[in-house]
Amino acid sequence: MTLLESFFRMYALSHEFRARSRNPVFSSSSVGRDHRGHGTALKDMREPQGMISSVHIRGTVYNSVAEGRVHLASDLPPIEYYASRKEACRESGGRCDVAPPLLKQIKNSAESHIVLDCSTERIYDVLKQAQQIGMMSDYHSYLITSLDLHSVDLEEFKHGGTNITAFRLVDPEKPEIQKVVQDWIFGEKRYDRELDMGQSSNKTETSLMYDAVHLFAKALHDLDTSQQIDIKPLSCESTDTWPHGYSLINYMKIVEMTGLTGIIKFDHQGFRSDFILDIIELNNKEGLKKIGTWNSTTGINFTRSYNEEYTQIVENLQNKTFIVTTILSAPYCMRKGSSEQLIGNAQFEGYSVDLIYEISKILGFNYMFRLVPDGRYGSYNNKTREWDGMIKELLDQKADLAVADLTITYDREQVVDFTMPFMNLGISILYCKPIKQPPNLFSFLSPLSLDVWIYMATAYLGVSVLLFILARQMRGAEKDQTLSRVDQFRFTPYEWYNPHPCNKNPDHLENRFKLLNCMWFTIGSLMRQGCDILPKFSPYEWENPHPCNGQSEVLENEFTLMNSLWFTIGSLMQQGSDIAPKAVSTRIVAGMWWFFTLIMISSYTANLAAFLTVERMDSPIESAEDLAKQTKIKYGALEGGSTAAFFKASSFSTYQRMWTFMDSARPSVFTTKNVEGVERVIKGKGSYAFLMESTSIEYVIERNCDLTQVGGLLDSKGYGIAMPPNSPYRTAISGAILKLQEEGKLHVLKTRWWKEKRGGGSCRDDTSKSSSTANELGLANVGGVFVVLMGGMGIACVIAVCEFVWKSRKVAIEERVIDVRTMVEFLFNGHGAPTKPLGSDRLLAAIDGITTDVDEEAKDAGSRSVFCSWDGSPL
Repeated sequence: MTLLESFFRMYALSHEFRARSRNPVFSSSSVGRDHRGHGTALKDMREPQGMISSVHIRGTVYNSVAEGRVHLASDLPPIEYYASRKEACRESGGRCDVAPPLLKQIKNSAESHIVLDCSTERIYDVLKQAQQIGMMSDYHSYLITSLDLHSVDLEEFKHGGTNITAFRLVDPEKPEIQKVVQDWIFGEKRYDRELDMGQSSNKTETSLMYDAVHLFAKALHDLDTSQQIDIKPLSCESTDTWPHGYSLINYMKIVEMTGLTGIIKFDHQGFRSDFILDIIELNNKEGLKKIGTWNSTTGINFTRSYNEEYTQIVENLQNKTFIVTTILSAPYCMRKGSSEQLIGNAQFEGYSVDLIYEISKILGFNYMFRLVPDGRYGSYNNKTREWDGMIKELLDQKADLAVADLTITYDREQVVDFTMPFMNLGISILYCKPIKQPPNLFSFLSPLSLDVWIYMATAYLGVSVLLFILARQMRGAEKDQTLSRVDQFRFTPYEWYNPHPCNKNPDHLENRFKLLNCMWFTIGSLMRQGCDILPKFSPYEWENPHPCNGQSEVLENEFTLMNSLWFTIGSLMQQGSDIAPKAVSTRIVAGMWWFFTLIMISSYTANLAAFLTVERMDSPIESAEDLAKQTKIKYGALEGGSTAAFFKASSFSTYQRMWTFMDSARPSVFTTKNVEGVERVIKGKGSYAFLMESTSIEYVIERNCDLTQVGGLLDSKGYGIAMPPNSPYRTAISGAILKLQEEGKLHVLKTRWWKEKRGGGSCRDDTSKSSSTANELGLANVGGVFVVLMGGMGIACVIAVCEFVWKSRKVAIEERVIDVRTMVEFLFNGHGAPTKPLGSDRLLAAIDGITTDVDEEAKDAGSRSVFCSWDGSPL
């Protein structure tokens, strides 16, 4: 080395050939985490602001220090240890001081990407020390700055799953290098010498020296052909320089050739440019394998496709055993009920257990379940600045996977990796099912509010009065004989008829739309009943079958047995009214009234079905807003869980108010387990509500028929499988979950553990019974209708008796007979027959009196049931 140094100094040649990139390639800062998979630690170097940003690289071909080395970080600034940064091991005094305490400190920091900068001879020792303390796992990545990693024996580290990435300038498998090596061996044999071609012979420094000598020789040869070069002896102790030295240097800057290290080209400052570095990665089968290249123009170019990388990850999973941490939480993980003592995975069952089993069948790995010691899911403690639960197990690398009802949250995503969600859900409210209210006797009034009933009664009276006003008689002919017949009516003449159809020239006309008839018409329309057969008890139901014959000796009663049956069936079938207006004005009123009744009755009928068939259950709360507005019902969540964290971090005013209430409540409304929250809801009997994930609520209400879910989802989130940061298997496991989802197996698993296993579906019978009997009405539902019917019939009977007594007394006074005898004779002479003979003068006189009274009352009440046309025939 001293001779070579003197040689270059003598000819005024720089003794350093430096390879420097003007483009950002590496970074003196940390190597960032790659959440998208294992791959290489340099994936984001394709962008200038990549995982390793901007540091200039100087690979020294020859160094004046005693031990020269060729690596990529000779100009890195000193890097001290910080718990929040990725680390680099710096060489000091020619050796790499990596004490086990420092490595343990790096391990405890949970940093997994490490930049290792030490001499090539020390790489193996450092990696061996890291392996002894567990820093050569699947979750660690090493970026080694040495360009001679291919000369290090890495056989012990191939199967550990550690990602070891480096750069190289020389590919020892290139034909050019192989040819040079063979020529070297052959040349030594000519002198009867054996050349030991160990790993050191393939170092980058050897190839650089070879290219440097060839470049110097080529430049000297080319310079000699262009000008005369004199060679004269020089002394190493002399200060004289060679006069052609600067010419040689300038020529070397513009010359371009291809050597063992690739294209040799320099810029105007004398730095090497346009060189290419191979990116190599340790493979468990092939050792170091080229996965891409880097050059100063285009940066990183990965030659390995995504499918090749994914295949490599899946191959690494084969027969690998994962430690799976979980927590006892039904139905995700539960202990099997068995009389025998079970060990290992056989002691657990549930959704999570089946999920891992299905994923393992796809990817081919083995697994072992372990319960988390503290029984917690994982939350960050601001005081201790540490995580607990399953998240801590992953960060400490005591477990490879965490499978449970573990919610994917932002805080957890910052420290661990999650797969795609295998179940989507949201926060909801678990509350005791409200007590069913007994049916109201007058529940048929429920479809319409009291205001609507009052408005309907007002509309009924208003329409009746309006019909009466529009159709009433203003002045009779008996009051003014000088007025024409048309002038004797107000509003319309079409509602007036001849009360004596056999007399074609009557002195006056009558109007059927008297006030009582108008009210009867409107109520008949509203109830969709007929009004032609007007029920009249006793004397009013007897009529002359021949109205044109005023001397008829026989009266008829229209309410025969068949007519009575027809009347009731007509009322039941809601037939139309026979009393119909004739004038345009009254028809308009009637039409609007019919339209009104159509809408009201249809609405009433449609709503009545829901009120009578569905048992109303009054619940004091229907949503989260209802909970926030009151203080009588306490509510809480799982302490330290994602549900509590959601309310704590929410900016929505309602949720903030709920969190303030829960946090300040004494005694505490939080529980350590979901099971405690469920039991508290059951025991509270309406005084406590529990906020939890909707999937857990679905599981609980499938088995406890006294509980129900109140309201909808307050948020949207998912359960995922967690793993340590930078896990190389996240993509593969997410792909397996997606495959299970597409095949419908995730739905099958949920149905199995929610609705079939462990008492699932026990409340399904109650639901089916409720739905099957929804249309069956008991007496309690419609009893009020019977009460109204019987009450109306009773009132009608009392009024009929009063009318009968009053009319009989009136006849007895006129005939001067005893009241009791008159009532008995009048009642039993027509009993059971549709006709009643008028055999005696007294009865004839009585009937005449009744008929006369009826005619007089008809003028006042507007009630007449039989009419004759103008030709004298009955209508």
